[in-house]
Amino acid sequence: MKKIIYLTIFFLLGSYNLLPNNLLPGQEEVHGAIRCNKRGVEGVVVTDGENFAVTDVNGRFSIKTGKKRQYVYYSLPSGYESPVENGVPIFYQPIETSKNEYDFELLKVKKDQDKHAFILWADPQISELSEFLMLEKVIDDVNTTEKSFKTYLFGISCGDIVFDQLQLFTDYKKAVSKMKFPFYQAIGNHDLDYSNKSDETSSQTYQSQFGPDYYSFNVVKIHYVVLNDVFYYGYLYHYMGYFAQSQLDWLSNDLSFVDKGSTVIIALHIPTCYVDADFYPDMEKRQKNSLINNKAFYEVLKNFNVHILAGHSHTQWNTLISDSIFEHTQSAACAAWWQGEIGVDGTPKGYSVYEVNGDQLKWYFKGVGLTKDHQFRYYPVGTDADNPDAFLVNVYNYDPLWKVEWYEDNVKMGEMTQYWGVDPLAGKLYQPGKNAKYNWLGYDKTNHIFKAIPKNKKSKIDVKVTDRFGNEYIQ
Repeated sequence: MKKIIYLTIFFLLGSYNLLPNNLLPGQEEVHGAIRCNKRGVEGVVVTDGENFAVTDVNGRFSIKTGKKRQYVYYSLPSGYESPVENGVPIFYQPIETSKNEYDFELLKVKKDQDKHAFILWADPQISELSEFLMLEKVIDDVNTTEKSFKTYLFGISCGDIVFDQLQLFTDYKKAVSKMKFPFYQAIGNHDLDYSNKSDETSSQTYQSQFGPDYYSFNVVKIHYVVLNDVFYYGYLYHYMGYFAQSQLDWLSNDLSFVDKGSTVIIALHIPTCYVDADFYPDMEKRQKNSLINNKAFYEVLKNFNVHILAGHSHTQWNTLISDSIFEHTQSAACAAWWQGEIGVDGTPKGYSVYEVNGDQLKWYFKGVGLTKDHQFRYYPVGTDADNPDAFLVNVYNYDPLWKVEWYEDNVKMGEMTQYWGVDPLAGKLYQPGKNAKYNWLGYDKTNHIFKAIPKNKKSKIDVKVTDRFGNEYIQ
């Protein structure tokens, strides 16, 4: 009888291995379930960063994974939340050699998601414990903003969480947890393990704290994706903006579960198209400040309405890449590495607020300690030595659909002239070689500065800035 049982088991196992979906060499199969209140959630996309599966009516999934894959994780479905630990959504589990079953429990969202909002910041870039006191002021400001929203809210960080001091990740999570909503993280170039030998191992410490370095989630009609576009090529501080084929393939597969024409929001660190690339004639600087293979990236996105969220530059600017791709580059939460209240382009220390209604977005820049209406800074005639007869305005979040108009003694004079220039206050605060902590710190030119020459230096000047949504800001 025992022989018959053993032969039967052997036959069944052997038959299974002859099926078309048998495992390839180097693969193993892992299983699990995704549930909410002990009931299976159907239709959830599950991945290991390469392969994909979808949960069945009982919330069960089975995925063939390669032995080199580190995590099994899901694309959060709309209407649900992941458990949050120290401010970080836990949507993943490490793959263990002795484990084949991976179960996840989702939480039902209690607030309306049709109209939702998210906070975007970039480059908090903490280098020492004392700087958390300054970050807490940013967090306090975010928490004040959060009180104005009754709908669902979450946060996204576009990388450079710390300034090479990876041991501060734990303290950063404690700080972020003071914001009582999920805060998703992207990896930046200063979040890498530079002591490791290759790109494949450069995000080990980051992943041990925050999980996979590329993933996605859904909120009603919006599909959100977080990517890692920092490619480390093997020796200290040498990196470039680049997507390996494996990540592009993953993104393409991830988007195959999204209806064409949908709005997709992608967060990453290095901008895909650097606005002042002409100021960087040498290839290494271009590699570090933009995505080298951005055309291949845009090709993957061609069937969607895309907003790209980036950081890295410590300056604020927007780029209309195509009719369907809009890139928002977010200035630094630390401004100029915590050395002043404005960034190197004159943008105040701050973050942005994105409001979503269905699949439509509106957004505005929010300076820390400043009102929502503070969207530009005015400089009177004589402030700038390069433009001695002109007054200037720096319009932080300008894009081509904004208008910057001026009036002299209540007479409309037209639109101000946009130019590449230096914000006068930034030029004063960040003179190259003068900073006590960072001798490399200096101001940067910006394209969101405007000038006009009045007929009379003693005239009353009014400036009216109108954003792309019709909101007017007057000084």
